[in-house]
Amino acid sequence: SLKWLADDGQSSLLLATILGSGRFNQAEAFNNPQIFDLVYKRQLSENLNYSLDVLYGYQTDVPALGTAQWYAFVSYLSYRCTEKLLATTRLEFFDDVDGNRTGFEGLYTAVTTGLSYQPTRSLVLRPEIRYDNNDQSRPFADQSGLFTAAFDFIVRW
Repeated sequence: SLKWLADDGQSSLLLATILGSGRFNQAEAFNNPQIFDLVYKRQLSENLNYSLDVLYGYQTDVPALGTAQWYAFVSYLSYRCTEKLLATTRLEFFDDVDGNRTGFEGLYTAVTTGLSYQPTRSLVLRPEIRYDNNDQSRPFADQSGLFTAAFDFIVRW
């Protein structure tokens, strides 16, 4: 990976890649994708941050397909409400061109909003709501869309 940081420290650009054979290993049923990832981050104000993650991946020798390709664009907007509370909204576009990554081809769009609450140094609580959609196929229990509400937590030691 390569990273550039602006002189003012407010922006950065990261280019990362996973390079390998790029071929599906049929004997081991193992993925060997090539992935190229570009991440732009910008601090918009003291409490507001933006990031954009652009990804392209491909893999050759995929059974019954040949070459599989996928693309993603993910945008994050995060606002620090208090020292212990962060609110984040995420907009995602993921194109599973051949259906190889998810089992269903098409453009997936998703919007997620959630909170990260850190009451102590060792605990982070993260509720979120999310809506996913794919108008080209029906990947969500034979539906094109899926609404979810989730909660997780992180314990650090």
